[in-house]
Amino acid sequence: MSEEQVFDLSVNASLDNLQGIRSYIDRVGTSLGVNESALGDLRLAVDEAVTNVVIHGYGETGGIVELHMHADGDAVVIRIRDRAASFDPSHVNAPQLDTNLKDRPFGGMGVFLIRKMTDKAEFLPLPGGGNEIRLVKRGVIQTCASGSLG
Repeated sequence: MSEEQVFDLSVNASLDNLQGIRSYIDRVGTSLGVNESALGDLRLAVDEAVTNVVIHGYGETGGIVELHMHADGDAVVIRIRDRAASFDPSHVNAPQLDTNLKDRPFGGMGVFLIRKMTDKAEFLPLPGGGNEIRLVKRGVIQTCASGSLG
């Protein structure tokens, strides 16, 4: 691409909007030339991130979640922003993967899955409050992309 194209989406932070967010990832990812396998990984990572924002970040108060997606060479970068309470992933316990599923506590897989599905996941506080999750998936852009959402 000769110039960087950034695709933005801003929605109410609600579990009801997850399907629309998945469609956004598919539509923009296809436009950028992201391969299908990587799209599946990105859908899961973004789904987990937004679900965490809705449930743990905003809770009952609600708010807005913003997504920004663009290509960077052969990588795709997705930034997810919110104005929820600050989040520090170092306070999240690692999932008990060696424990029988029925004996594990419910939940606790979100941050693990986000990191597993991407090459880089950064959890950053925003100046003035809120959070940004920056996801990078490398080596996933095919060169035949049209670059338009058409």
